[in-house]
Amino acid sequence: MTAAEKLYQLIQTFSENQINEVLHFAEFLHQKQLVTPQDQAIPPGTLTGLRGIAKRPGPDPSDDELQAEYTDYLIQKYQ
Repeated sequence: MTAAEKLYQLIQTFSENQINEVLHFAEFLHQKQLVTPQDQAIPPGTLTGLRGIAKRPGPDPSDDELQAEYTDYLIQKYQ
């Protein structure tokens, strides 16, 4: 028995609501199959294009250095 035959037998036992759910799922899978990889490309100008823009030159600062910078920032902000 093929998968299609098994599916047909199972669907015959389903209620109308369950059949509609299976139909919606099958339509979703069909739509997903029609989408090409270039349709899924991220359009230019999105925030993902800015990835790494705030990266500092040189090695990454240590946790202590980051804590000290943040402390200095807060002191300057609230003085």
